[in-house]
Amino acid sequence: MEGRQRRGEEKWADNPRLNLWTAAQAAAFETRSPLDSGGWDFSIESLDRLEDLLRRRFASYEDIMAAHDTELVSVAAWYLGEVHVRHYGAQWRCRPEPDPQGLGNDQPYVTIPVSRADEYPPADDDPDGDGRPLTVPVNELDALFLRGPGHHLRDTLTRYRPRTW
Repeated sequence: MEGRQRRGEEKWADNPRLNLWTAAQAAAFETRSPLDSGGWDFSIESLDRLEDLLRRRFASYEDIMAAHDTELVSVAAWYLGEVHVRHYGAQWRCRPEPDPQGLGNDQPYVTIPVSRADEYPPADDDPDGDGRPLTVPVNELDALFLRGPGHHLRDTLTRYRPRTW
């Protein structure tokens, strides 16, 4: 990857906007977690519990979309991303400044660092030439209600290859 692209990625990986968001979610989780009490260990199995909680609290895609700015949804999205980080070495990324066009590309996401890009060669039809998995956790929470009961949060982990780092 070109030096310019690498520097651009570094800005998305370490910026005040992202750092404030992740710190706020971690603090909310630790001090006043809106998730059901106890047992949140960032295990893959805990994603089933998170999914059950969300399906109990929200009845539809519209309900969870309306709650995007709540602590529950924010912490749940952070928790899902942290499972990716802790089990597969993904890293948080976020646009350093709000999207000037307002296209909704502002949500924090997790992806494999560029230093491990060679572990994820692009598919033949990949226009960006970057095969690294990318997950926008809040979108995956929404997808629970769009894709139906056969879709599970743990399915988001199938994008990764077995741990090689």
